[in-house]
Amino acid sequence: MSSVAKRKSLVASAASAASGRSAGMKWKRQVEHDKRPENKKAHGKMTQAAFPREDLKRICLSFKRLEKWCHMPFFATTVTGCFVRVVTGASISDPPHCVAEIVSVMETKNIYQFGSKRTNLVFKLRHASKDQIVTLRSVSNQEFTTSELMQWKLAMMAAGKKVPTPEIIASREKSIQEALDHTFTQGDFDFIVAKKNQFRAAPLNVAKRKLQLLDKQSELTQQTQLRTTERCLKIAFPPIVKSRKRPAPKATTEEYHIMDPFTRRRTRPIMVTSLKKESVRTAVYSEMDLRYGPGFQPEEED
Repeated sequence: MSSVAKRKSLVASAASAASGRSAGMKWKRQVEHDKRPENKKAHGKMTQAAFPREDLKRICLSFKRLEKWCHMPFFATTVTGCFVRVVTGASISDPPHCVAEIVSVMETKNIYQFGSKRTNLVFKLRHASKDQIVTLRSVSNQEFTTSELMQWKLAMMAAGKKVPTPEIIASREKSIQEALDHTFTQGDFDFIVAKKNQFRAAPLNVAKRKLQLLDKQSELTQQTQLRTTERCLKIAFPPIVKSRKRPAPKATTEEYHIMDPFTRRRTRPIMVTSLKKESVRTAVYSEMDLRYGPGFQPEEED
């Protein structure tokens, strides 16, 4: 090997040793200052794991607040996107409570007691990638714990979901504050009263409710009669076809009294007690004339 080649190999080995020494010194400085190299894939997970509990607490709704708002006109738009601490079932998680997001508000046919009020609203909740429909009374009135928050964050990371951003949290918090500062109008009061009357178990004034139902019944009856009349006027009745059969001729009185062996006549006997009185005798003779025909002559008494 020539001297030039030896010189080049020595320079290369010295450069590699210097680069290794500089890398080692850099790693040593990072370890001393607790600065380990960050992985880009793990950066998102570390951000989700560092999600503070106070941020989610700002948009978490309690049982009492939902009970106060359940009959308000802004209820569905305000609570959608917020979080609640809810009693879980087998389809969400094993712990007794968990953190879930309100996806939507729906109505059902079943009316149930929710605190001091009655309602038919239910929540569609989402925990990570699992959805479940629960009633409003399943929501807890207590704040979620740190372990429940960690369980929710781990479930979100396992499902590949992102936690709410600061912008989303600020938007939801603003919506909650607007609901707290809401100025009620006459339309809002009418809406609340109508909702309470809809879900009331029994009317407050039975006599007034009875009169309202009677008025409604009479109004519906009038509308039905009016529609029936209009429908009958639109129907085209077919012309009445005269029957070709002539009615059978009625028997005259004279023909009826003609003696006929096939004609049914009255055969009930006449009870006569005495014919000495002129009035009784005349009545008996007239009855016999009607039954057996005229021409009966009574025997003259000696």
